Amino acid sequence: MVSAALNSNLSEEMTDIVCYHMNTNYFKTGDFLDWYIANSVLCSILAIATAMANSCILTTIWRTPYLHTPSNVILFSLALSDLGVGLLAQPAAVINTVAKIHGFINTACISGVAVAALSTYLCGVSLLSVTAVGIDRYLALHLHLRYKQLVTNKRVIALLVFTWLFVALLLVTWLWYPRFILGLGIAVGCICILITSACFFRIYLVLRYHFRQISIKTQPKTENQESNGTLNLTHYRKSVLGMFMVYLVLLFCYFPYLSVAGVVVVQDINTANRLLFELTRTLVYVNSVINPFIYCWRLQDIKTAVLQRLPCV
Repeated sequence: MVSAALNSNLSEEMTDIVCYHMNTNYFKTGDFLDWYIANSVLCSILAIATAMANSCILTTIWRTPYLHTPSNVILFSLALSDLGVGLLAQPAAVINTVAKIHGFINTACISGVAVAALSTYLCGVSLLSVTAVGIDRYLALHLHLRYKQLVTNKRVIALLVFTWLFVALLLVTWLWYPRFILGLGIAVGCICILITSACFFRIYLVLRYHFRQISIKTQPKTENQESNGTLNLTHYRKSVLGMFMVYLVLLFCYFPYLSVAGVVVVQDINTANRLLFELTRTLVYVNSVINPFIYCWRLQDIKTAVLQRLPCV
């Protein structure tokens, strides 16, 4: 695939394609060797923590019958994609960095394609899953009694399966049209952020109205449950706040990556923006390890079930 000469020398002047769509700038560390080493060590630590934390969440949801709700099915999909980040994407990123540092171009080529494909796939599914969470929380508030009739586990599972397959189709296309798919991915990511933001903002307005009415009427029973018994507002508000925190962390982790990716699409890649691309990608990986702790902190049902399954409890 790659000549032996490239294994020993990648001069600064070379910009030819080495493998797939990657030129020599993908494989040069330049003056940033220490940054690459530090990033690789951080990825290794994150991979272990991400795999352990998300495995705990997946096992808890799977083995706890009362958690088998549409909302938690979406969380299961999100945790599954985060687990894939820890088990597949991050180890591939570490291998890629080590291969580049030591000049193993063949290994760097293969691992580079693997980490790009896995990161695009799993992080894309995570982003769409968070969008589905926002839509689900909005529908629970908007549909009232019809929510349980229209939003069922089977329908949510079907939607999530479609999401995983749709992102897989984009991934296959990426192998031949990387810049187009990267640009499309940025556009889809921005659309998902706008949709999720709109859902949470609308939820905020409705909840603010409801609790203002409650304070005016001063009816304690209304604070916990509407008269028709369709929705426990206090419990709902806590779950929305928990998922809103997941969304805020996702924004913090994804926005730098999307910005740098946009620069890469517009400009030719060089050693500087390539380093920024990998550092911001690691920030995206951080999102996968933070999510399980937010579930256990802000979602009481998840927290209770996890604590019941810990050996020390």
